[in-house]
Amino acid sequence: MEQSRSYALITGASGGIGKEFALQLAGADKPLVLVGRNRSRLEAVKAEIVGIRAAAGHSAASPVASETVVIPCDLSEPGAAMRLHANCTDKGLVVDMLINNAGSGLFGQAIDLDPNGIEAMVNLNISSLTNLCSLFGRDMKKRGFGEILNVGSFAGLNATPFFASYAATKSYVLNYSLALRAELSSAGIQVCCLMPGYVRTDFDANAGIESDRYKSFSHANSMGATEVARIGLNALASRKPAVIAGARNRFAAFLFGLLPRSTPPVIMKKFLDQLA
Repeated sequence: MEQSRSYALITGASGGIGKEFALQLAGADKPLVLVGRNRSRLEAVKAEIVGIRAAAGHSAASPVASETVVIPCDLSEPGAAMRLHANCTDKGLVVDMLINNAGSGLFGQAIDLDPNGIEAMVNLNISSLTNLCSLFGRDMKKRGFGEILNVGSFAGLNATPFFASYAATKSYVLNYSLALRAELSSAGIQVCCLMPGYVRTDFDANAGIESDRYKSFSHANSMGATEVARIGLNALASRKPAVIAGARNRFAAFLFGLLPRSTPPVIMKKFLDQLA
């Protein structure tokens, strides 16, 4: 049976920016589908959401308090996006907001990275994101309404040494999002790309960064996940095509945009060598 209210589906919802998307939408009484690899972490986020809604006056048994669905899914696996969409369809979940937040990065010399790790990253950052946009976007088009927020990265604005593959996947996310926006705007569907810089999450550790100097620099120049999520949701609500999170990042993007495309990678390579 179809649910009476439509849902926001958030990938990578077990922590970091994804969790903040969930908590902020929970505060707005939006039913949620939480997607991630770790069920226990997703359930912990769900428990926080129930607490937020209880504080807002909703009992634990009320429809609003209980409208949070947990779906464990590893989107780095081939075919995972199709299985996730089918799971939502089988459950009768109408998704009118899709937040493609799940993503991973790999740090190191491009030729030295593990091919299996690269393939999993590309599957997650590109293939699953694209297929989720296609599958849920098709449903939204039939209904004449929907919102899609894809999380890219400041790194996707330029070729980035030591993050060569990761930055390239995020460049894809930006360009794909802008093209998708143009295709779907007449169908009543809003598409936006959020581009954070450094964010205080587990990204550095998960990317395999070992340099204490790099991690110290990253932390000193990072934004909080709460602020980044808020920027993304506000940009989506304001119908912006894309947004760079943080004034410092916007200024850096402006400066790099004045240079030939081959110059920023050289500058970043010299800088990152000093943090190694």
